[in-house]
Amino acid sequence: MQNTVLIADDEPEVRNVVRRVLSRHGYDPVVASDGREALSMARVRKPGLILLDVNMPGLDGFAVCKELREEPSTRLIPILMLTARMSTDDKVTGLGLGADDYLTKPFDMPELLARIDTLLRRNHRMVSANPLTRLPGGPAIQEEIESRIGSGEKFGAAYIDIDNFKAYNDAYGYHQGDEVIKWTSRIIQEEASQGGSKRFLGHIGGDDFILVADAASMKDLCGRIADRFDREIKAWYNWSDNFRGYVQAKDRRGGLRKFPLARLSIAVSTNEKRPLTHYAQVAQITSELKGFVKGRAEKNKSAVAFDRRTY
Repeated sequence: MQNTVLIADDEPEVRNVVRRVLSRHGYDPVVASDGREALSMARVRKPGLILLDVNMPGLDGFAVCKELREEPSTRLIPILMLTARMSTDDKVTGLGLGADDYLTKPFDMPELLARIDTLLRRNHRMVSANPLTRLPGGPAIQEEIESRIGSGEKFGAAYIDIDNFKAYNDAYGYHQGDEVIKWTSRIIQEEASQGGSKRFLGHIGGDDFILVADAASMKDLCGRIADRFDREIKAWYNWSDNFRGYVQAKDRRGGLRKFPLARLSIAVSTNEKRPLTHYAQVAQITSELKGFVKGRAEKNKSAVAFDRRTY
């Protein structure tokens, strides 16, 4: 995550104290003493977050917030407004202009740090989210898996891929293909929400997803997802394609071929039999296993494979 924090406050004591605290906690603080300087610093440095005082000379915090939200390059930077005012109207004004949070002076440093951390994490998830499904994307997936590794818990990561999806796109169009992607994400989420906690679903892109859950539940969970997909995918095909059990579409060489109906290939890596030490290792194992499970899949039937290696 971007750890640069812009502190925009006209009080030198506030700037200095906050800068020292943020530095001690691993952030890279930069400071501005008025609204104009804050705008300039935000445009140049593109900080991960802005602490913006409302009562600054010249251009106040409300005006700065408004300009930041109007500029494409700074529109998504989280803004935490700081003020000595207690008025609800002031808070509503700031939030209405696009501020993400509000903190009243004087504030406790632990609360400030907690709010900064929350805003940075939320923004990190938002900007990395897949635009189609709104599921967390690559950076958040890596963060989740590394967090599970660091905790020492037994977990599994399932790489879920829709086979024959390109043929479906070619036969039914990209809009319909997008709807199938969104439907697939929904059924995975619905199955993952049953009978377990701390389950995470990310969307790598295209028709590829990553599901992370406790190792003990992975077999049952992936089996349910595969079975439900096979039952319900038929509703996305017309009668004749369902009757034949295939669609006709061009292959990569431009020739017309018969492709089976879409199915899932699910490749699962867990740390039950061998240690998982970093994200790249998990990615490599699931990628290798995905090729294996695709080769074993039956026509029009999803397949699940687990990595059983102990080294």
